[in-house]
Amino acid sequence: MRYWIINRDDGKLINEKSIPLGIKFINHKNFENILVNEFQDYLLENLTIDILCCGMIGSKQGWKDSGYFSVPFTPEFYKKLVFVKTKNKKLNIYIVPGLKQSNPPDVMRGEETQSLGIIKKYNNFDGVICFTGTHSKWVQIVGNEIISFETFLTGELFQIISEHSILKQSISTKKIDINLAKEYALIAFSDPHKFSKNLFELRAKNLIDNLNSSEILSCLSGLIIGLEIAGSRKYWLGNEVILVGSSPMVDIYKLILNKQNIATSIQDSKDISLIGLKDIYKNLN
Repeated sequence: MRYWIINRDDGKLINEKSIPLGIKFINHKNFENILVNEFQDYLLENLTIDILCCGMIGSKQGWKDSGYFSVPFTPEFYKKLVFVKTKNKKLNIYIVPGLKQSNPPDVMRGEETQSLGIIKKYNNFDGVICFTGTHSKWVQIVGNEIISFETFLTGELFQIISEHSILKQSISTKKIDINLAKEYALIAFSDPHKFSKNLFELRAKNLIDNLNSSEILSCLSGLIIGLEIAGSRKYWLGNEVILVGSSPMVDIYKLILNKQNIATSIQDSKDISLIGLKDIYKNLN
């Protein structure tokens, strides 16, 4: 859960905070009580607080299902925000819908608002955005319109393999050697068909060559990211790519793409989320 408190009159940032409260950690859909607790100092004033939400809070597992717009889509989310009734009448809760794609089937929540942030920041951006993370997404934008997107289970696959496969016996740290990760990302990118073979080879190297825990985790991270970039070629080939994420992981994407003569730039997800939310709210009022 990440939020920003904005002055309604002049749009200036008053406060921001990030706390470990994703929807899977919230029991009995206790969203309203959490917000009341977080914003209690502001609720003491005689004000109504507008709260604009995006991301998984609008999923079936979230507070209220906000549905989806279909691509291709020009970001005008303010035309169909979902309003959530609350017990506390000082809260006006709105949720931004996600996006869906029929062929091939795909969905997103949160990245649609960040895509709007990119469109506004770059002023008529044409190109591709890669949102790195648990579920990495490649989004194509042409003429301010979100044309198509593709999702890779990159971060979640990393977690599953490191915590539930045979490799978990060889991993006891979360420390990543970024240079080793880059090396193995290039291995997977160059020969993605041998991905599962390369995974087991890490276990063998641990047993035979004493490859340590940090090295195995680094190699695993690189292999999974390299596999994603090999699979997303139709998105980045011939396009400028904006990478959304943070170091050191986003640096692996940059290295591989730059080696393919693809121009890249890096954006922080927090910054573009805020730009997108501000634009939706501006049009809402």
